[in-house]
Amino acid sequence: MKDPFGSSLLVSSSNVALKPLQRVFHKTTASYKFLWFSAILDLVKEAPQDAGPLRLSISMICARMVAKSWIPTQRFKLSFGRWDQITAIIEALKNPENDFPFDPRYKESEALNALEGFAQAKPEKFRKIIFSPLARYVPYRFLSVWFPKAVDSFKEAIAFNSKKNPYYFPENDLSFIEISTEWRKYFLENYALLKDFAYWNFADFLQTRNTAVPALVKKFELPDSRISLETQRKFWAPFLTSSRLARDIYGNQLDLNNFALDHFLPWTFVVHNQIWNLTPMDRRLNSSKNDQIPQDTYIRPLALQHKNLVRYHFSKDRKRSEDFFAEYENFLGVEIADFVSASDAQVIELFQEHLDPLQQTALNMGFPLWQ
Repeated sequence: MKDPFGSSLLVSSSNVALKPLQRVFHKTTASYKFLWFSAILDLVKEAPQDAGPLRLSISMICARMVAKSWIPTQRFKLSFGRWDQITAIIEALKNPENDFPFDPRYKESEALNALEGFAQAKPEKFRKIIFSPLARYVPYRFLSVWFPKAVDSFKEAIAFNSKKNPYYFPENDLSFIEISTEWRKYFLENYALLKDFAYWNFADFLQTRNTAVPALVKKFELPDSRISLETQRKFWAPFLTSSRLARDIYGNQLDLNNFALDHFLPWTFVVHNQIWNLTPMDRRLNSSKNDQIPQDTYIRPLALQHKNLVRYHFSKDRKRSEDFFAEYENFLGVEIADFVSASDAQVIELFQEHLDPLQQTALNMGFPLWQ
């Protein structure tokens, strides 16, 4: 893909060498550069806002890298590649023998707290599992585009240690990096742009490793809050009252005064609230289903339920339902009038045709099957 940022990265009042920055992610074959740069940007933003140079612990940058990978890999099940170091690190942290308090549902901040606690409580294991694999290459390889020639080791890279680079090694070792006043100013002034630059390139990297995954660019971070389903509930409510629906598509009793709207395919997979993927369900069972994938036998009742839902609104309030009808049309590829007139068998076939491959993709990514 063509880089949409182009020369915008070069617009700065700071006197720093920006041209190499445009090439920093070219031909990247592992996740570490994206995570390393994103971690540094966040640490610069979070630091006290004085005007001097900023010194950062490489150990803590490495912890931040792993924390930033938590949501994409554990919540959204994205693959960084089979041989990626971050993948290997997280697999090691899952091992009970390493004494890490592993929880796949950590938010980024919670993962970071756990990793920082791990570094203090188990420093030798932290160094072996996290620091050594990441610090061995990434600190100097990220800077390689600023070097006048290729280097193959940290020892060779130290020959080009300079405050003109985005950071340098003040002790000539892998304990700290230091960011000059000018680079710190540039990172702060352009934080949002640089974060988008890193994420855009990261998305390009991940797309080749997650080719069938929907909404990939929305899967780097959790939103501060999920969008309310109130509008969708209002769409469902009159139909449920009119039809006096007693059971959900899974065969469980349904309380029409206290139901949840279940994402048939988990929100963490689709990352949207489109109406065709929602179905009423008991609140307690909805919580237990969580991010699991229903068996494909439930597509049939889901399809028939939505056929009845659409028919109800098509006859009662067609104009006000146009936005929801558009979601069905875009997903199923048919005009809403044709959907309404279709037979039960045709509607079931439509839903199976479009949901089956999504279900299989989710299962292949590691989302568990709901039993």
